Amino acid sequence: MRTLITAFALCGALGLAGCEDSYRDQQADAVRENADAMADNVREAGDKAADVARAVDGKTWTGAAETDAVEKQADAVEKAAENKADQIEKNAEMKADALENDGK
Repeated sequence: MRTLITAFALCGALGLAGCEDSYRDQQADAVRENADAMADNVREAGDKAADVARAVDGKTWTGAAETDAVEKQADAVEKAAENKADQIEKNAEMKADALENDGK
């Protein structure tokens, strides 16, 4: 009985040891996390800039700018920020994949 319990404990320990991320996996995860934070900051900055433009122009009850021209500019700022954030995430994912695959 004692041998059986020891065998199960040893199998469990070996199984858990195999689950640990490699150094390269940890680096890749850090790259992804940093990129996500940067992308979120870019999106927030774009949203804030668009909100400022709308506030200066005056907002309608729906939250849009009073004039179509300013609303189009605000939308363009938001879209540009979104595109930049998406590119940051895409580049980081490629870098993270390269890190993970470099050790294999």
